[in-house]
Amino acid sequence: MERRVFVTGGLSALAVLSTAGCFTSMLYGPHKYDETALSFYMTEDGSKLVVLGEKYHYILDDVSPSLKHILLSPLELRTVVVADLSNFSVNSDNVVTGDYKLSLQDTATEVQRRNAIDAGFVVPELTLSGNLKGQRYSAEGFRLPKDTQKFARPYVVSIDEPRSMTAKILLTPLAVTADGILILAGTALVLLILAAYGGGRR
Repeated sequence: MERRVFVTGGLSALAVLSTAGCFTSMLYGPHKYDETALSFYMTEDGSKLVVLGEKYHYILDDVSPSLKHILLSPLELRTVVVADLSNFSVNSDNVVTGDYKLSLQDTATEVQRRNAIDAGFVVPELTLSGNLKGQRYSAEGFRLPKDTQKFARPYVVSIDEPRSMTAKILLTPLAVTADGILILAGTALVLLILAAYGGGRR
């Protein structure tokens, strides 16, 4: 009888611990939120990539020379470049990291393919991949320029975020001039127009 009580009590304790573990994970473990990206911009010097989202703005630095070359290349090449963002996460200090992958549309001409290879695209897949890192800011109260929406369809990125956020999210440092130009720290931003934006969700 005592053995039966001991076994039953042990199983009950394990169940409680298991439930507590799940509860702790729910409280403190990461969760995903979906961000709808509206446009991609880049500073004129190519040092920062800016993603305008509905909820937040993401200012990403450490842009590789190849990515900078492609994003600031003539429109003829950019119109056949497809971008995909994945594996994005943000920590408690609002530092955001993730991966990007650029590829070419099937309609790309031979000249466009050669230009992409010269810019750093890897053969035979004809893709360019890398990592991004930067800071997340709140877009609350920010009025978007009229020409912001350049996507044929919503581009949604899933982002991992700690459930318990303690750091304050600073308001975006972006500003819009009277004539609708988007600026960052006094530097004008260039709107990036690509062919399409694939994937998005993980």
